[in-house]
Amino acid sequence: MQSRKVDAKTRRQHKAFTESPQFAQELKRIPLKWRGRVVSEALELMSVWHWRRIFEPVAVDFVREFADKYVPAGIDLSQDDADICATAERAADNVKKMLWKAISDTHARDIIEQECSDYGIDVPEVDDDDLRAIIARVVDPRWWRRQLRKVVGRAFEGGNIRLGYVHYHGEPYASNDAVLARMAQNKRNAAALEATMVRNEAGQEFSIAELAEKTTANKAIRRGELMLRINGFEMIARDCGDTGLFLTWSCPSRFHRTLHSGKPNPKYDGSDPRTANKYLGKVTALARSALARRGIGLYGFRIAEPHHDGCPHWHMLVFVRALPGYTTPHVKDVASRAIRVMKRYAWRVDRGEPGSFKRRLDVKRIDWAKGSAAGYIAKYVAKNIDGVADHKTKEGYVVTTDTAGDYELTPSARVEAWAARWGIRQFQQWGGAPVSIWRELRRVPADMMQEAPPAMAAAWDAVQKVEGEKRACWASYLRAQGGALVKRDDLMVTLAKETKTVAGRYEERERVMPYGVQCRQMAGVVFKSVRHTWIPIQGTEARASAGLGFPWTRVNNCTQPAVTGFAADVSFDPKTAPAPVMFKPDQAAQIDHAWLALGACPWPRPAVDDRPAWPAPDMTAEEQRRALADWDAIKACPWPRMAPVPDKSPRYGTPRQVADWRAGRLDVGELPIDPNPTKGNAP
Repeated sequence: MQSRKVDAKTRRQHKAFTESPQFAQELKRIPLKWRGRVVSEALELMSVWHWRRIFEPVAVDFVREFADKYVPAGIDLSQDDADICATAERAADNVKKMLWKAISDTHARDIIEQECSDYGIDVPEVDDDDLRAIIARVVDPRWWRRQLRKVVGRAFEGGNIRLGYVHYHGEPYASNDAVLARMAQNKRNAAALEATMVRNEAGQEFSIAELAEKTTANKAIRRGELMLRINGFEMIARDCGDTGLFLTWSCPSRFHRTLHSGKPNPKYDGSDPRTANKYLGKVTALARSALARRGIGLYGFRIAEPHHDGCPHWHMLVFVRALPGYTTPHVKDVASRAIRVMKRYAWRVDRGEPGSFKRRLDVKRIDWAKGSAAGYIAKYVAKNIDGVADHKTKEGYVVTTDTAGDYELTPSARVEAWAARWGIRQFQQWGGAPVSIWRELRRVPADMMQEAPPAMAAAWDAVQKVEGEKRACWASYLRAQGGALVKRDDLMVTLAKETKTVAGRYEERERVMPYGVQCRQMAGVVFKSVRHTWIPIQGTEARASAGLGFPWTRVNNCTQPAVTGFAADVSFDPKTAPAPVMFKPDQAAQIDHAWLALGACPWPRPAVDDRPAWPAPDMTAEEQRRALADWDAIKACPWPRMAPVPDKSPRYGTPRQVADWRAGRLDVGELPIDPNPTKGNAP
């Protein structure tokens, strides 16, 4: 590689190019926070390529590639949440206007796909690819708001990681922007929950915030339930003589953007935390499958946690046991066999890099003589939910509370913002009976247990909690279900489910919902659970505080079936449409606004001849340019296709202007016309 050292003159030349109007055009899409570091990396690349005298295209290509990856098309990353809401409103209104011009289902799908791609989001996925349900979403500003928040948030956080803002010496775990955005979102959600009142069939009225405090949305309840389940697994392991292992599974170095020193990692390949988490999920799934093939049972918990630069790693408390189909009975130490299999998969990717054997998979055997196995993981449960006093990492660093303006950014808030930003599941149970049955059993009343079979009675008694007298026991629940390694088909107690048609926000759909439990020892009998039906209180204040709008959009109303057999697929015109009434554009606009004020649309729709001008042979170049711009505004093209008239005027320019014209940076019309054309002076 050539030397990166350049003389002062060349450095001034590079810097002058980064300050030129041409380069400023390339930086327009880059947020202000990033521009300094983007320019610094561009200058570094130019210093590498200065010997080839091609540093300008290198810098431009770098900025364009960076923007294509971290700045979605049509998205301004510098906008706040209010701007995102305004963008969502504009996007939904634009889709409504475009769908009015749709002439078929295929045309409507093309419009939706084009509008979604303009904002860098995916077309909504619905069951059976129902066009009605898709339209109901894309004309709703709330759907756009959710999608834009996700796209903007992940793109901005990915750029912060790529440019080295997220690390121990800067903003650990997650950027300050992500943490502040998450805190603002939690504040908005709390206000909405407090303002929304619901009533059940017994006439009891609560706010949703009061109901949420009684569920696992409450951090204290969530932490308590997790520790209860972990302690239950430990009790089973002690009784069965299973070996406990505490594992820390890390990603290869190419997933890490920043070294512990704060310097960039030269092996980084641009992966985001979500991609790294999928890698860990795939590798651990392969390892678990290999253990199952060898007859080694595994159960326990895993916790996802971020490194200082946002790359995830997994902490796992697992217990292993030899099953009846154990393939290597001569190996008495089942834990050693399991560790060997897991290390084989941990080291299979980028095996030759330094430190892979040491850092990919860290294993500690649980010594029952030294204390509880739950103590190994209790710290990680606490610091990922509501925090601990000292947020220490395995590298010896201590992440302290920081401030941003008037806000206090605690380490646990950073972890929670990191998980929410990238959609990473923090806690997951491996093995054992499902917790959904545990929670459903708690809803079954005591009077239904009078003639219950032994397995059902034992499971029901294990999940019940009496304040000050009796605690729920996860270990007893597992024993009643068949053990910690019971298969789903062998569970003694399962959910009783029924299919219901539920009216959702966008369409009615069939959902499989539990309504009780049933036991294998008493087939055909359902022990029904007590469930309340909560209905929002319809009041002026409640509706205003919740921010409710019209229940259906005008486009969705127009696509509802009018008679039997009407357009199984979404059609924007009836089979036998009446003769359209022609309106002038201003009259049609007044009619549209009047119907829009009612939240509906007129039928039959006003036909407006608002097409741009068709091409004509006597058009000048300027008239053709305006006509093409009008057709481009409605995302269409004239037919027959318009062939632009070439500009054959003799023109001249400096060598630099000619080079810019050949590179596409300068329009030929910007070159001056040569009053005295001579041979060879035209570009």
